[in-house]
Amino acid sequence: MKVAVNDIPPEGMTLSFSDAVAGPQDLGPQVEAVVRAPWAELRLERVGELVTAEGEYAAELVLTCSRCLGPLPLSLRGELEWAFRPLGQEDRDEVQLAGDDADLSFYEDGEVDLAQALRDELGLALPMAPLCSQDCPGLCPVCGKLVKPGESCCRRDDTDPRWAKLARLKK
Repeated sequence: MKVAVNDIPPEGMTLSFSDAVAGPQDLGPQVEAVVRAPWAELRLERVGELVTAEGEYAAELVLTCSRCLGPLPLSLRGELEWAFRPLGQEDRDEVQLAGDDADLSFYEDGEVDLAQALRDELGLALPMAPLCSQDCPGLCPVCGKLVKPGESCCRRDDTDPRWAKLARLKK
């Protein structure tokens, strides 16, 4: 969803939108499916060319467990605080951001892309290595089958040949 900066009145505006076209490929490699499309409810205000947005977002996704590759349902909710300024010619080459500018985004052609900003926010909110449980045993490194909790699958007693002489010393 794109909003023209000139369409934002001086008193601001409230806006709700859903990013129905966002697919798993748009949100991150750990996302398997989108159950409920990401949505946001925002209050947009404009001060000159600076556009600020405050509100909340939510999404329901299915992630892939990084150990067992099983499905992991995840509901995301959070607060949003964004600031956008126009991307000038000097910004195209390199942008130096100070500490207060870390939350600053840019817009082009007089339009703020709120859907892309929401996708970026979701990407930051997702866990890098999602786990279905903290004690997930994962997959067997030998045969690739799912290991049941508390059980071992294939045992490899292969000793690295570089350590074979040390193993004989132990005996």
